[in-house]
This record gives sequence, structure tokens and C-alpha cells, in this order.
Amino acid sequence: MSTERTSDPIDLLVVGGGTAGLPTAIEAAENGLSVLLVEKSGHLGGTLWRSWAQMAAAGTELQSRHGIHDDPDLHYDDVMRISRGTANPELVRLAVDHGAETIDWLMSRGFDMDPDAPAILYFHEPYSVARTYWGRNAGRSVLDVLLPEVQRHIDQGRIRVRTGTDLVGLRGGEGPSVDAAVLRSAAGAVEEVEAHAVVLATGGYAGNPRLFPLLTDGAPLRGPAAPTSAGDGIIAALALGARLRGRDMFLPTYGGTLKPDSDWVTSHLDDYPLLTPQSRLPWEIHVNRSGRRFVAEDDESVDKRENALTRQSGLEFWIVYDQGAAEEASPLFPAWEKEDLEKAFSEHPSFARADDLDELAALTGVDPQGLRTTVEEYNAAVATGTDPWGRTHLPAPIDRAPFYAVRNHGTALKSPAGLAVDGRLRVLGGDDRPFTNLYAVGEALGGSSMSGRSFVSGMSVTPALSFGRLIGRAVAGADHHRRT
Repeated sequence: MSTERTSDPIDLLVVGGGTAGLPTAIEAAENGLSVLLVEKSGHLGGTLWRSWAQMAAAGTELQSRHGIHDDPDLHYDDVMRISRGTANPELVRLAVDHGAETIDWLMSRGFDMDPDAPAILYFHEPYSVARTYWGRNAGRSVLDVLLPEVQRHIDQGRIRVRTGTDLVGLRGGEGPSVDAAVLRSAAGAVEEVEAHAVVLATGGYAGNPRLFPLLTDGAPLRGPAAPTSAGDGIIAALALGARLRGRDMFLPTYGGTLKPDSDWVTSHLDDYPLLTPQSRLPWEIHVNRSGRRFVAEDDESVDKRENALTRQSGLEFWIVYDQGAAEEASPLFPAWEKEDLEKAFSEHPSFARADDLDELAALTGVDPQGLRTTVEEYNAAVATGTDPWGRTHLPAPIDRAPFYAVRNHGTALKSPAGLAVDGRLRVLGGDDRPFTNLYAVGEALGGSSMSGRSFVSGMSVTPALSFGRLIGRAVAGADHHRRT
């Protein structure tokens, strides 16, 4: 869905054709604006092609049909509780106030909601009310709504799309403001595109291992993000004097295995080990480089486990278990075929198998004395039923060869830092003055804006959709006033 650039004046330039950029363009076109939508990759959709796209909203029609009492105030309180007050209160308030409208809007356009939604999920710290939603086909269910809407406006001449197009930079104006964006085509041609307003829906920087530690106080990057998540919009705005917010808000997702040929790219999220005790109680222990446990593996608070991981060297740990667990426990890697797992233990550098604990320690680089002592202590806890870490699920000792270990890392599924904006989603300069016509939305705001130093279910996709629609309306209103 790409079109050639024309000489028509552009009311709105939307940079990024994903979760946030698509609804921005749709809403602006619905309100009569001419929109140029540019996307770095070869197709629209962004992370929705590969993400679970969990959403959250309070007071929806679907909740009402299920007899669930919920409202934006309860949602707000839950977000601030889970984030321990570190999420941005102004933006959270804006998000929860418009969440139900967004879910109802999707449903009115045929969104294929999973029949189990809404629900309370436990991959992140849980809500107190069932308010997490997802489609039967994950993020593609969202695209099944958004892409036809975009196409309708393309057919009507209101939206033009250019894929394979990079944002090189922004040209500033007075006010402060933005006069133009510098774009580069897939063929390498560079041009300036003038627009009355520019929306940065370019995503985060969790696909850029060089930039990630620079914007996140030195935290290393390991994760499954696409290389197009390179921080282009953030970099361009910072070069104009925009302000960054949330660089001290990094919290790793608990666990994830690297691809065998990379030192930072992990497997897809679906291929991560299942470490959520509400879904699968652990038979394994988790040890750090010293061979010592650092958390109760069955602790129901994922936030507690994630914070414990931040105190471990290299933000990594090994899952250790024996042949008994391999045979009797439910699968640690439920999405893997048996043959693929066997191949990993034979070839993958993060997977190790040995006939004794000393050999396992040698293969993994874990301290052998620490590992032996830890396994002895754990086995004693199994025998007595009392674990010094407070673990209650103690199904069997780790004492049957061969022994297994899988290295896991603290991973980044989204970037914590992003552009500071005001309550109208206008980018703020270093002096906290807003750019009059430069907006940011989606992960360009930083994941911490909605979740703080935590992870809050559905507070990425829903705000991206809601805020995009709000910006589209706001720019249309401002453009109307400017023309009249």
C-alpha cells in the first residue's frame, strides 16, 4: 500500500505505520486532513504483526455484558499501584479515560475478540479486575481492523503511504515548531517534506543495541525487538532540543533465551521458557553466576522476581533441573518441539547438559562450589518442606542425572525512555515549552510513561491506539482553526 509523493500540501505527516501511527492517520483522515503516512519497513503494521497486542480498558461494553464492574478510576488506581507511583500520572489518566472508547471502537468495526477476554493475566503484575483484552489472532486481529480503514482513506485520496522510508531528521521552525521532516527512500533519495504538523509514531529503540544503553543509563539490550525499532524519531526530536523522560526506569522482563548466533537478539516471546507460576509451577531452581539462588522461583509477584534479577551480575541467570523434572514436570518450553529442544542441548551455547553438577558448572561458567551448595540446600528444603527463600512448591530434589541448565537474560520487550510530552501529547523542549506542531505517540513516549518502572498489562497497545486517535482529532481541529 504505497503511493508516489505528490506536490499537494500535507496537513499531517505521520512517521511510523504501526500501532500508534495507523489510528493517527485514520482519525486525521476521518476529520478531513490530507495525510502522508511513512513507514521504515516494507509494509504497514509495525509490531502488530508479531506481538500479542494485549489491551486494557475499564468500563467497556464487553465488561458490562460479562457483569464486570469497572471504571477508569479503578484502572488508574491499579496502574499507579502496580507501578508504585512511577508511571506518568497525567498520561495514565488520559489513557484510562479513553481506553473503553478505543476497545468499543474496535469492537464496532468487527474486532475478533478472544472469547476468554476480558481476563486477569499474570505475565505482568495482575490487575484487581478483569480488564485485559486480546484478539484471537493476537496483533493481527488489530490489523484486521486498522488496515482496511487505512485502505479506505487511501482509495478516497486522503491518505498517501510511503513504505521503505526512513526519517533522517527534522527541520525546526519558530515557536518552537517543526517546518519539515527529512526523509530517505529505499533507493537512497533524500528530500524534505513540509507539513503543518508532524507526529512521531516511530516506536522505541529496543532494536538498537548501541543506542539502548545510552538512553537507559547503561542497561544492556537483550530482546526480540525488530531492527526497525532503532529510535529514529526520538533521535530526531532530541536533535531539535526535545527532552527525554524515563531513562532511569529500566526493568528487565524476567527471562528469555538468546538466539544461538547472537549476543543480544532473543528468541520470539512465544519461545521463552514458561516462568509464570500461575501458569506452570516450577520444578527448577534459578541460580546466578555464583551458582546461588536469588529469589523464590514460585513467587507469584513477577515484579519481585524482575527486581531481584536487576541485582544479579550481567542481568542473567541459569534455570537448573534434573532428568526427573525433564520427565515428570510440565514442559518448560511448551512451544518447542522435542526435536528442537534436543538440538538446543546439543548445539545452543545457552543450553547445557551434563552427568554431574561440576561438569554442568564448567559448561555454564557458574561457580561449581556455589552450585553444589545451592543444590544441596534446595534438596534439604524439599526434604524438610521449608525453603529459606520462602518457596512453597517443592516437588522433588534435583538429584537424578543428567542435569540441565538454560541461560536466561533480563530482556527488554520495549524501551523505557521516550520523549516527554504535555497533556496534549505535544513534544516538550528542554525548557518544558511544547513544540506547537510536533507530537509523539506510542513507544516514542517510552514504555515507562504508562508503566513506570514496572510492566502494566495492556498499557502499551491501548494508549498507542487511543492517543493516536486523539492526536488525529486535535491536529484536525487546529488545522481547521488555522485555515479559518
